[in-house]
Amino acid sequence: MKVSFVTCDVFTNRPFTGNPLLVVPDARGLSAAEMQAVAREINYSESTFVLPSTNPACAYLQRTFVPVMEIPYAGHPTVGTAFVMAALGKLAAGAADGVHPITIEVGFGPLRLELLKKDGRVSRVRMEQGKPAWREPVTGDDVKGQIAAALGVPFDALHPTLPPQAVGTGNTFLMVPLASVTAVSAALSDTRMLNLVEKELGVLGLFFFAFDGPRVRARMFAPGAGVPEDPATGSAAGPLGVYLALHGEVPGGVADGSGRFVIDQGVEMGRASELDVTVLVENGRPVGVRVEGSSVLMMRGEVDV
Repeated sequence: MKVSFVTCDVFTNRPFTGNPLLVVPDARGLSAAEMQAVAREINYSESTFVLPSTNPACAYLQRTFVPVMEIPYAGHPTVGTAFVMAALGKLAAGAADGVHPITIEVGFGPLRLELLKKDGRVSRVRMEQGKPAWREPVTGDDVKGQIAAALGVPFDALHPTLPPQAVGTGNTFLMVPLASVTAVSAALSDTRMLNLVEKELGVLGLFFFAFDGPRVRARMFAPGAGVPEDPATGSAAGPLGVYLALHGEVPGGVADGSGRFVIDQGVEMGRASELDVTVLVENGRPVGVRVEGSSVLMMRGEVDV
């Protein structure tokens, strides 16, 4: 059985940067095992497979796989898949430039997206992530020491006042603030310790970051999901917005109930990515988050399954 695929680079407007994604626009006839085999073969951080949704309100069903398992959803695959489907003419994006809302189905149910059309084509995709959820901050020096060791940084590279904390908007990641961009760039993953921290804290990966003027520099290690390092992690960008709102640290502050900032990720990998995050705040608490970015079509082909 021959299956057609398209690849794109996500959270970038330049080829060979951002986070690469494989999309199978019509995955009918593929079993879950075959989808997993394709994802393992391509070995990108995620691959997606599009199927008809049984929900008439949803444009399609998206199944998302990392190299070693299926996950409910992820950020850059959601943005990239919508971009690919629009580029292939498989979405009713309307003729006029502007914002065109659609709803898709992912592992946890319906997910609202907005297609931002400019000069006759979809140039950016914005997604509303799931309801923010968070756990108590990590305060013990023993656990913090494990986290620092997992990232290959000294204990004093951790931020002096902001604590690590597990936050999710669909997938749960450990937010780890570091003291400087230099510390973020110098991090060197210890796979054994990372696996230990992921399992003990019940998180998909460690998303560590530092403030870089009005922006945020970030990296993400998730060896338990088969992703040693991810060039752009949309499903962690939203939780970072939630985390920063919880601690009153959204770059530029929060005005009129929302704050907006940009994450630079993938720089150390030579795959520079930009993730635009808007966090919604009511009564000082984060209640929602949106993540958006651009994508670039890269390759088309077939795979024998």
